[in-house]
Amino acid sequence: MLIDTHCHLYVAEFAHDIDAVIERAQQQGITECFLPAIDSHTTASMLHLEQRFPTTCFAMMGLHPCSVKENYRDELALIEQWLQKRKFAGIGETGLDLYWDKTFFNEQVIALRQQIEWALQYNLPLILHTRSATQETINIVKEYAGKGLRGIFHCFGG
Repeated sequence: MLIDTHCHLYVAEFAHDIDAVIERAQQQGITECFLPAIDSHTTASMLHLEQRFPTTCFAMMGLHPCSVKENYRDELALIEQWLQKRKFAGIGETGLDLYWDKTFFNEQVIALRQQIEWALQYNLPLILHTRSATQETINIVKEYAGKGLRGIFHCFGG
């Protein structure tokens, strides 16, 4: 049994052949695919894919650090609404990314901290993305050591 802990199978690039993609994955022994969120623009397609393949695809809820922009508070509010409506497989993908752009670093930190709080509140694993910000991410995560935080690092350079 294999589990893909991180796959964005709901993005447009897979729309034309998603049935074949899922079938090939299953033929190779992949029994579960966990779908990390990106932002509100992809939520509907992520949830639709989970609905189409309910025993294979499992949605997670979060805000990708590269999607943290001027409207990040609105995005976080939508995440909170979804978390209150239904259960998700995890919180994420979240984290810090200074590789492409440093403009919204402070906002990324705020978004990461909020999503860590939700992971603890809802007892869900945290899916961390960190690029060119490994130590900064570790420093924040360490603050929550001993509080029950768990999860995986999806992207890191350390």
